[in-house]
Amino acid sequence: MGGMKSLLSAFAALFLVCAINSYAEDIMATASNGAMVILHDNGRWEFYQNNSKISDIRKSAIPEDAKFNVMVEYESAELARKNVRLAMEAEFATEEEIKDSLRNVPKGGYIYFQVRTSQIKKGMPRKLTYLIYDGGKDPIFTKTAYDTEAVPSELSGISNLLVVPVYGRPKSNMLLARVQARDGLETLDIDIPVR
Repeated sequence: MGGMKSLLSAFAALFLVCAINSYAEDIMATASNGAMVILHDNGRWEFYQNNSKISDIRKSAIPEDAKFNVMVEYESAELARKNVRLAMEAEFATEEEIKDSLRNVPKGGYIYFQVRTSQIKKGMPRKLTYLIYDGGKDPIFTKTAYDTEAVPSELSGISNLLVVPVYGRPKSNMLLARVQARDGLETLDIDIPVR
């Protein structure tokens, strides 16, 4: 029985050391609604339970600061050419200038990774990896960038995190866009119908 107690004591000590080490990188933060949250280094977060301001832990009670919703828009090559032509005609470009610009439109169009501008926090940049798959297991595009590098889009309140030209015609009718945060610990997959 003495061996069992020492084994349990050793296990409890090891658990305590692991628990202390696992919370070594955690950060306490105050959300916009005043609630305290614990931001874990593995990408998880949770409400700080000893906070008297917490009364609701449903998903609908997640502070806006903790939400990050990425949207993906696809612009076909035909639509991109039409938009280029309209913009250049509005600037009274010659037909030769318009034809030169139309040659630069990629055959597969453009994919826009977008987010509401209000979600980008200048003091808390998010490192995101963007991937695009065209029916295979290997991505046809990969890039890592910070959300603070986003630029305003033509839509009010929306910023383009990344604009990806698709140089070849897509092989499948459905592309897959993937956004990864925290070195792949958080992943968002979005199907993109090719029209």
